[in-house]
Amino acid sequence: MMERFSPTTALWKKLSLFDRTVGAIAIVLVLLIAVVLLRGNQSPLMVTQYSWRNTNIGAQTQALTMTFNHPVDPDVMESGLVIDPPLAGKTIWQGRRWFYTLTDIPRYGTNYQLTLPLPAMVRGPRGQDFTSLITSRARALAYIGVAGEERGRLILYNITNPQQPQKIILTPKDLTVRQFQIYPQGDRLIFTATDPTRRGGQQNIFTVATGINNLNTQTKVLPGKLERLWEDQDYDNQRIALAANGSMLVIARENAQNSADSGLWVAPSGENPRPLGIRAEKFIVGPNGNFLAVGQEGGVGLIPLIPEAGAPHFLEAMEQALDFSADGKQLLLSQQNPDFSHSLIVYDLQERTQREVLRGPYPLISCRFDPRSQPRAYCLQADFIQREGEPVQPEPYLAVINLTDGQARPLLALPNYPEVDLTVAPDGLGLMFDQVATGPTLGSHDLLTNSQRSIVDGRVWLLPLPGDLATETDADPDPQELTAGFAPRWMP
Repeated sequence: MMERFSPTTALWKKLSLFDRTVGAIAIVLVLLIAVVLLRGNQSPLMVTQYSWRNTNIGAQTQALTMTFNHPVDPDVMESGLVIDPPLAGKTIWQGRRWFYTLTDIPRYGTNYQLTLPLPAMVRGPRGQDFTSLITSRARALAYIGVAGEERGRLILYNITNPQQPQKIILTPKDLTVRQFQIYPQGDRLIFTATDPTRRGGQQNIFTVATGINNLNTQTKVLPGKLERLWEDQDYDNQRIALAANGSMLVIARENAQNSADSGLWVAPSGENPRPLGIRAEKFIVGPNGNFLAVGQEGGVGLIPLIPEAGAPHFLEAMEQALDFSADGKQLLLSQQNPDFSHSLIVYDLQERTQREVLRGPYPLISCRFDPRSQPRAYCLQADFIQREGEPVQPEPYLAVINLTDGQARPLLALPNYPEVDLTVAPDGLGLMFDQVATGPTLGSHDLLTNSQRSIVDGRVWLLPLPGDLATETDADPDPQELTAGFAPRWMP
């Protein structure tokens, strides 16, 4: 009987054993892929990337990002997200990546529990629900001590647990701290101090580690690690201002041998200082390091510190620059008017326009933007009081001012303390200020106020700022004494 010829059979017989084996494996793989495509992906839904892992969230935290191993239904995922206590935000999707952009500032010293039920994929097993304990930054402050072994030294004070506050002295006894600023991660402070190795009470610039590790990196630095910057025996470093993002430091310096050689110097991060050719007693630097606002004769100058910031600009008739907004887009200024009244001005740095918020008879000593979304500021204003048998004296009081309609509400009178330093908590829920007792200057290593009066004693106070303080019917918050010291600053 004649055998039927099959081209496929003949070709298969001609193949080597190796080729037939490879072909069989390929056929099996094709069949397996077909089965997977028909049945669907059987792996459970999981979070493969989570941006808040191993970090402490704070005012600088902009968004949470999560990436999933499968495409998901955005509506289902958003409806299942629970953060306790609540932390408001809005969502944006890019494929499998979810951006949860915060619209509230996290409360400092708070633990948040995040829970996300992961639904089952179609014809697949249910994923394990995702949970995370999120820690916000510590509720802490730094200040200069005034009593005992703390006098003239930088102190880190953690009040996250008000029943058991923790205090760490950061600087050695032989340095008398004059002024300090805080780097954005809270890991370091930069400060000026009279240095015993330099004659005449000249001040040098130092940094000191706080021991705070908000990013939870592997590097562990103990608090108190000191570093001297820019050893230059010719200059006395008198005042400093640091951009909130740490990118730019501005220094007021004077040549110890020639007082005519004085002015502002600028030091971008990681670089040596260079002179700006500008003199100024009062100056503040924008949070992004773009602008410097300096008090000059007849007004306030806006000096660009980077090429992208544009040309210099002069604001006539302004008394002083008070504060930049957190995003660097607005600037608060005080203005004295021809009728001797005083105005609070909001200046838009992008549009280069200004708007008068309020006008009154009393000068503005200082103002701070509220970091929360509400358009308001906390300001120290000076009332003038004349008591029997005494000359007229300025008496500061603290007020909250609505920057939209100019409505002002007095919060607290501060009698007998003409020099007050105030700072608003990064989450907007507290305000700190100091009250100092002064006397005549005793020596070059004495503690001094801005008016060069010797500080005999000082107290740091906390004023809680709950609610919106919107109406007169709200109860005024009560100040709480925290510690002996002055020049308090909230840790970022």
